Amino acid sequence: PCAMVAPDIELICEILLVAEGFVDARALARKFITLYTLCKELLSKQDHYDWGLRAIKSVLVVAGSLKRGDKNRPEDQVLMRALRDFNMPKIVTDDIPVFLGLVGDLFPALDVPRRRKLHFEQMVRQSTLELRLQPEESFILKVVQLEELLAVRHSVFVVGNAGTGKSKILRTLNRTYVNMKQKPVWNDLNPKAVTTDELFGFIHHATREWKDGKIVYSYFIGLFSSILREQANLKHDGPKWIVLDGDIDPMWIESLNTVMDDNKVLTLASNERIALTPFMRLLFEIHHLRSATPATVSRAGILYVNPQDLGWNPYVASWIDRRRHQSEKANLTILFDKYVPACLDKLRTSFKTITSIPESSLVQTLCVLLECLLTPENVPSDSPKEVYEVYFVFACIWAFGGTLLQDQISDYQADFSRWWQKEMKAVKFPSQGTIFDYYVDHKTKKLLPWADKIAQFTMDPDVPLQTVLVHTTETARLRYFMELLLEKGKPLMLVGNAGVGKTVFVGDTLASLSEDYIVSRVPFNYYTTSTALQKILEKPLEKKAGHNYGPGGNKKLIYFIDDMNMPEVDLYGTVQPHTLIRQHIDYGHWYDRQKVMLKEIHNCQYVACMNPMVGSFTINPRLQRHFTVFAFNFPSLDALNTIYGQIFSFHFQQQAFAPSILRSGPTLIQATIAFHQTMMCNFLPTAIKFHYIFNLRDLSNVFQGILFASPECLKGPLDLIHLWLHESARVYGDKLIDKKDCDLFQRRMLETAYKYFEGIDSHMLLQQPLIYCHFADRGKDPHYMPVKDWEVLKTILTETLDNYNELNAAMHLVLFEDAMQHVCRISRILRTPQGCALLVGVGGSGKQSLSRLAAYLRGLEVFQITLTEGYGIQELRVDLANLYIRTGAKNMPTVFLLTDAQVLDESFLVLINDLLASGEIPDLFSDEDVDKIISGIHNEVHALGMVDSRENCWKFFMARVRLQLKIILCFSPVGRTLRVRARKFPAIVNCTAIDWFHAWPQEALVSVSRRFIEETKGIE
Repeated sequence: PCAMVAPDIELICEILLVAEGFVDARALARKFITLYTLCKELLSKQDHYDWGLRAIKSVLVVAGSLKRGDKNRPEDQVLMRALRDFNMPKIVTDDIPVFLGLVGDLFPALDVPRRRKLHFEQMVRQSTLELRLQPEESFILKVVQLEELLAVRHSVFVVGNAGTGKSKILRTLNRTYVNMKQKPVWNDLNPKAVTTDELFGFIHHATREWKDGKIVYSYFIGLFSSILREQANLKHDGPKWIVLDGDIDPMWIESLNTVMDDNKVLTLASNERIALTPFMRLLFEIHHLRSATPATVSRAGILYVNPQDLGWNPYVASWIDRRRHQSEKANLTILFDKYVPACLDKLRTSFKTITSIPESSLVQTLCVLLECLLTPENVPSDSPKEVYEVYFVFACIWAFGGTLLQDQISDYQADFSRWWQKEMKAVKFPSQGTIFDYYVDHKTKKLLPWADKIAQFTMDPDVPLQTVLVHTTETARLRYFMELLLEKGKPLMLVGNAGVGKTVFVGDTLASLSEDYIVSRVPFNYYTTSTALQKILEKPLEKKAGHNYGPGGNKKLIYFIDDMNMPEVDLYGTVQPHTLIRQHIDYGHWYDRQKVMLKEIHNCQYVACMNPMVGSFTINPRLQRHFTVFAFNFPSLDALNTIYGQIFSFHFQQQAFAPSILRSGPTLIQATIAFHQTMMCNFLPTAIKFHYIFNLRDLSNVFQGILFASPECLKGPLDLIHLWLHESARVYGDKLIDKKDCDLFQRRMLETAYKYFEGIDSHMLLQQPLIYCHFADRGKDPHYMPVKDWEVLKTILTETLDNYNELNAAMHLVLFEDAMQHVCRISRILRTPQGCALLVGVGGSGKQSLSRLAAYLRGLEVFQITLTEGYGIQELRVDLANLYIRTGAKNMPTVFLLTDAQVLDESFLVLINDLLASGEIPDLFSDEDVDKIISGIHNEVHALGMVDSRENCWKFFMARVRLQLKIILCFSPVGRTLRVRARKFPAIVNCTAIDWFHAWPQEALVSVSRRFIEETKGIE
């Protein structure tokens, strides 16, 4: 060990001042060190503040150059100017008065103006106008400060919140260099969009050649090292920038320490050394320096862009400048000043958005919506001010109010509506409903209800209820905005809790687009990496001229990203796949990972869905700000009545049910919705009860079970009530994990029944067994009927078990009451379209055996993976591909049974999550396999009267896979494994019906014991 002592900074400072030509070095050094000591103590604690030795040396170098450039100026004025002007770029707004006060106290009565290069500032102003930006004094100052920093530091951090103008500052300075004929070179990359190995290169120990008895390792070129080498080889004297636009973390930034300090050399694993030339600069565009070490911060200059430096006004002014007509510009300027400040102030203090959204993004959304609405067709150039105002108000309401949260406690959209109608009276809204219930009719320019835009409902009986979309006012308005934004090519994000219908809604809207669009679905999960994402994103792209790529022909490609915030957050707060998407949206390109070359990506846009209650909860503001965000809230009471009322009336009229059943429909719907709210209020999720999340899927599952019933089952309202009790018990009660919760559930269910259904007695409600199944009547057509008594059910299941044992490996099951109930529950799940089950119980509780029996009752084959030595994710992919072909191409209904013991690697669940969520597993089939599958089902598609295109054949194949392939997961609740899996792979809980196996009761244990004793010889 070696003891280190703190250096005498004052002495070092004095010597450096003498070296720079200062005479009164001792007094100035004392003032210098006093200022930095006070700054360290009195200014706020910011990650990017550095008052250490490297920072001191940088200022002294600046002071020396200032002294030599202005020899007649007194030394204290020179040093004061250097201290003030070099440190001001990194000081946050709140600290500026304190810092200037300290400088004033140490250098009293000195008022030295900032050294200005007026010609350069004029060039910057010209470049700003060329880029169609606003030449605000604060913006020009930041560009000049950046240029001054680059003159003395070869590495600079440009730090600031999302949307504060960091990128525009860099672009403006770069354009200024172009105008000054300096031939600037710009290379950008996001260092977190690739791995550290891909960034700097690595030695691949697996690829080796035998030469002269030695092992030769192949060296893979890194992205950053390749760009650095190319720039170092350029001979001209123009500025050469490498812009590293991404989060800082020690994993990659520490490798640049020797480049960023005075050595200016990058040393690679291949022992190659690449030196920076005098004209090369590293620029880091970042949100914060939270993960950077002090050693890293001290090696670079800091330009901090305060949110107050620009605000939202310059963005709006630039957007207005791009409008065509002068009258429109004047009207819009007045309207922005009238509405936007009030909305932003109110939003800061009174309302809560469904996810964190930067203020600049809200204003940006307003401009995007106005761009979509203020077309020459809607608003001709000679339109009066009132027409502009009605459209502006409409856009303003949705830009600021469309993201507001609605939950069980608060309805911020309703609060916003009340505030708006009270404060903003220029545009009169009808008194019924809220301001969100109306849209602007393009012909009359009047406010009409969204209800006028609702499409007529038709239902396909074979489609599962969870994927049926009944249009309501909520879906009508979101669809309207979504179609507007898609037409303009703008990124869109829907944010809402699990099960509210985001995926179904987006899928339905995208399916209705013209053939000019191609849709590529991109499911995200915990293990999604930027490498895996890039492979999926590149699949539908074709090579155009040069480095340009895009979808085939002149089509537009829409990437639909589901569960946007599900990928893993690394140790330093970065979600790697998001960095790749941001690089594409910001710069229009990414890099080929094999050839280390740029790929320009054209004609692509993003539509994303996100659940703010799972995964990383939010996404990086620098990515979030690019999306127009809408809250997809749980449907209102009116919407739910509309949705299920239409489904019920359609089903009951098609099946010719009794009129009394039809009349009971509205009451049943009200009771179901009320009971769902009761479950949400009484059974809250905890660490142990993590799956107590009740959403629209559960509500749909109750109605799906009721739709199983035929007129033979429901002869009167009492039959309907009894069936409703059963379906509620299956959907909600089967999830509950202990007796206390089950008892509370029973009480709440009976209370709801008494409240909503008239003429029922407790005997009918408590009637047991409360079981419905499709095999209750032997020898008849399988109808969904109640089980009258246990003995009948036991006889049926015993016969089925005997038949099963004759054909398969014998299962020695004892069919006591609980076991029979579980068989009926599993059978019901397997009957449901796209029905998948999650069976949770300790080992030995009969999950697998009862699943096999239920599958046999349904006539389904059971498939389980066979674990062999070396079985991994590739082998699972092969097994799943064979399952897809068996169910989709050969139309053989199959159950895929997966147990805890078979999940050798948690990454197996990535495939299971995709399978449950959408049915589509990326890269499951090669192109040749896809061609074989399509040619195999081509005739079937044609026979159904469909156009036998490649897309239609694949859709038909996937739809049949989802219909015929059932998944049963048998997991144990012991430990934290299941909870962690549910968090990482939400489809395991969200897209399955849960059946919780409780400990077997005393009677069950006695019946099992009796059975085995009876079969044992010699015991009487």
